[in-house]
Amino acid sequence: MKKNLLLILLMATIISACGEAGIQSDISQAVETDPVTVTIDVPAQFVGQFIDVAPNPVTVRTEEINITSDEFDEYSGDELKRFTINKIWYKIEDFDQGNEADLDVTLNIISGGSSTELLETTIVNAHLKTEDVLLFDKAAPGDVNPAAISVIESSLLNGTSFVIEMVLTGKNMTFQSTSDTFDFRFKFDVTARVQLD
Repeated sequence: MKKNLLLILLMATIISACGEAGIQSDISQAVETDPVTVTIDVPAQFVGQFIDVAPNPVTVRTEEINITSDEFDEYSGDELKRFTINKIWYKIEDFDQGNEADLDVTLNIISGGSSTELLETTIVNAHLKTEDVLLFDKAAPGDVNPAAISVIESSLLNGTSFVIEMVLTGKNMTFQSTSDTFDFRFKFDVTARVQLD
């Protein structure tokens, strides 16, 4: 009888503790940003010729990105406990046929008025990157700055937005026209830790 009573008391304690802590669940989403448009110009006299480096770098920014406003809006701010960026991809759309270029790219994350460098990289054969290309993988982060990933995760948790700034320089270029306008698009694999009472 004493054993049964102890068991009942133990189970009541466990159930009570679960009720206070609630249930934690991880919810993942793949989120794609709106495209950001890039235009690279070359002097008219170099059309159809090989160019080592474009004369001027180009700086562009995405619109403000606020993943939580759409994908996780069914959960309140108190229920969202942590965000984790698992992967980031990019792809390039609408590069003019016949134009070729590599791109030196510096990616910065801007949030709360501060800029944190995410990565410096060279995209070889940018005109061929029409499918998703892995930029960051949490399991193998490579040269990506972990502080910039933390800025993104903190922005999501705080319900604020961030911007991706890109500084691009064309290299090893052959253009059939004086300019090329194309789009960059980013996609995030995000996991939110949700606590439900």
